[in-house]
Amino acid sequence: MADGQIVLAVFLHRGGGQRFKVIYIVNEADQTKALEIVKAHQDPNVLIKKIEAWGPLPEAAVKALNLQPGEFTHYYASQSSNTTAES
Repeated sequence: MADGQIVLAVFLHRGGGQRFKVIYIVNEADQTKALEIVKAHQDPNVLIKKIEAWGPLPEAAVKALNLQPGEFTHYYASQSSNTTAES
């Protein structure tokens, strides 16, 4: 097992509404592959406004979450109506 990746995604519901941020923990060492895993599992009712890999997550953390290769878990970070580039 190798390190995983932390990925941040900012979404907007297709029907409008507030933006929301989701942090993903992906059991994939390669940043590009981790981003593709997250993108491939998105709800068709949301638009991805921004997605970026924040960096590696130690192997011990991936093991503690019991993630198999290619699997991920996610946490809702916030909801915001802010429209700045940082959102």
